[in-house]
Amino acid sequence: MPETARALKIRNQADQQFLAVEQQHRRIVDGCRGIYAMGMPDSHRDDRVRLTIDVDLFLHCLQRLLRVCELVRRSRLPAVNLRRPIRDFENQTVGITPLRNVLEHLDGAAVSGHGGIGYGLGPDGVNVTYDGAAFDTAALLESARRLHLAIRSAVDPIAVLDVHGGYPIIELESPAVVSMDEA
Repeated sequence: MPETARALKIRNQADQQFLAVEQQHRRIVDGCRGIYAMGMPDSHRDDRVRLTIDVDLFLHCLQRLLRVCELVRRSRLPAVNLRRPIRDFENQTVGITPLRNVLEHLDGAAVSGHGGIGYGLGPDGVNVTYDGAAFDTAALLESARRLHLAIRSAVDPIAVLDVHGGYPIIELESPAVVSMDEA
């Protein structure tokens, strides 16, 4: 595959997966606000269940963004400027896979002896706790945003040269130039 096509694939996947993370987080925030507005009565269990599902899907979207990091690593694109943003994102998401696995494999989780999953609701997201780890969905969203911008900064100059390129899924406010100090 030509370098331009690899860059285009990475750009489009990074855009698509970041949009999924962002949209799921928006659903989480909307769910939190809805539950807060109701004063968290027991009669609104459906809203809490819906929020739990949205957190599950958010974690799934983060997993897919981690897969984009793997795609970057396997590509032969110049990724030296992406090492730190990828490492930072991976460090921020350590423990996401076991948590996602617990949500995915209910049968194994029920007999594993691990503690339950906690959901602390806030106005800007959920703090999820599991097995000694804590994940703030708002912080994870920001980490995903920094990774996305760093990927775009690295691949846009190459992807734009591909004849099949077209417009990116996400139009950035300014050209995708991100200082590595910001990423």
